[in-house]
Amino acid sequence: MRLLFLIAALGLTLAACQRSSPPLLSSAGSLAGQLTAEGDALMAQGDYERAAVKYQSVLNEAPNEIAIRYALAVALSYTTRRDETIHQFKIVVSRGAPSSAEVKAAREWLAGANVLEETSISVIPSIAQAEGGVGKAGRVVGRIQWHDIDPHERMARITVSLTGEDVATRNVTVTRPFKIGYPYEFRNIPPGSYRLLAEVGGTPMWDMKIDVSADNDTALDLTEANSTVPKDFDPTRS
Repeated sequence: MRLLFLIAALGLTLAACQRSSPPLLSSAGSLAGQLTAEGDALMAQGDYERAAVKYQSVLNEAPNEIAIRYALAVALSYTTRRDETIHQFKIVVSRGAPSSAEVKAAREWLAGANVLEETSISVIPSIAQAEGGVGKAGRVVGRIQWHDIDPHERMARITVSLTGEDVATRNVTVTRPFKIGYPYEFRNIPPGSYRLLAEVGGTPMWDMKIDVSADNDTALDLTEANSTVPKDFDPTRS
């Protein structure tokens, strides 16, 4: 796998060195889109190592693409490459827009891993404790599906947040970006009651109460059956 990564990176580097005219940038953009789609597909299949290779190849061409760097960090977070994961999430935090969903999610992950180098994040004392083993935590998992949207054909980004609603969780707020058509997951969530809110372009598509228990998965698929918007709503246009 390491060899595959090096070959992919080398190939893209050589291609970049051979460029001599602006028109080739359009083909580079097309290649980046293809590699990103391939990475997304591998993520959906749970093939995180190969997904990371795809995202890294895109970054070799476009190192300032924060959304792609965030995707790389997420892919790495499912592997044993912890130091690389931390490094990529820190780049997202340092280079991304502070109010962006990617930066917020990256900061939350770093806080949960006890490696955040700043103290302005309110979230996550509880999550950091759970990650460090001080308390037990649960996981919220499911799939985000809306009619027949194929994420390889139509992209719809969605922001999902969990906000604590009882005494034990009132200081916990976790927000992360996902894509409709793919699974979503929140790990190391302290047990208790939460409000789950999923928004596309400021429009709440799902808004519901959930209970998270320690050492267990709370499984909840987000579909048109439990959505708060009309069934003809098109999230790809929001």
